[in-house]
Amino acid sequence: MELTKGLLSRRTIHIFKKEPVERSIIEKAIHCAIHAPNHKMTEPWHFYAITGKTKEKLAKRRSELKIEKFMDKDSERAIKAKEQAYTFMAELPWVIAVTTHRYSVDPVREKEDFAATACAIQNFMLAAWNEGVGAKWATGQLVKDKKAREIINPGEEEEIIGFLFLGYPKDIPKIKTRKEQDSISWLD
Repeated sequence: MELTKGLLSRRTIHIFKKEPVERSIIEKAIHCAIHAPNHKMTEPWHFYAITGKTKEKLAKRRSELKIEKFMDKDSERAIKAKEQAYTFMAELPWVIAVTTHRYSVDPVREKEDFAATACAIQNFMLAAWNEGVGAKWATGQLVKDKKAREIINPGEEEEIIGFLFLGYPKDIPKIKTRKEQDSISWLD
């Protein structure tokens, strides 16, 4: 796929096919991800490729967090939301947790590392998209949840900054109009 076409066609995928994604595609996407720009070559990212029993535990925790949002946890709506949260993640071929360094003696370096990790995530998603694999970058409750952290078990110095839900798209959302003119100021 031509780079510009990939950049402009990539979409956040919300509905995935129940079809496996080869590990080699994940490996290739990570290879592309770690070539993101990063100041002073800190390489602050780490990718946790999650499947199997670990993914099941994470899906269960995601469903528990979902139901906590409801005042009436026994309501039909709450129970359905909990089941959907579990099923969505459990049926994904892969979930990728992405971390960055969180302890830095230099707050500027910490921001740079966070930005570099965000660039790495974009590289990952574009490389996956090039292989026909879609992604949804999630940053909700699961990112800061202690129990989810225990399941993944990152190093003490790592901060989880997102989860990538991966699979072959069942539905690709239409391109939304962007406010391009509002996004740029030309200075002479």
